[in-house]
Amino acid sequence: MSIRRSPAIVLSLVLSAAALLGAPGALASDGGTAKDVDGCDAASTYKLKVVTEDDGRLTVIGIVWSNDNDVWSWRLKHNGDVSYSGDVKAKDADQSFRIVRSMVDWSGPDTIVFRAQNDDTGEVCRGEVAL
Repeated sequence: MSIRRSPAIVLSLVLSAAALLGAPGALASDGGTAKDVDGCDAASTYKLKVVTEDDGRLTVIGIVWSNDNDVWSWRLKHNGDVSYSGDVKAKDADQSFRIVRSMVDWSGPDTIVFRAQNDDTGEVCRGEVAL
């Protein structure tokens, strides 16, 4: 007996796999390090890195490389709640800034979101990782 697979079933399987591979952010199912690196909505770029520490904490590092020395408003969310926020001015030779914070590694999945917005131009950088 021959079973004929419907093209719709095959297409749905292919699209499901593509959606999983193209999902935003990075996943670290091993409890290690997760990274999200991308461009912002203008000329700047960002990197979000989350490291699971042995002491039950997460070290979260958000970096933005811009081409100006404007003030940026930033915030870090942990599972949908704002954990930290502030304002910072890009500096150094590469006109960048780095935010480093520690968070509690709750049991179960963790989602970390880093968002920074240039107060002068409105440019937004947003990264997300799931652990």
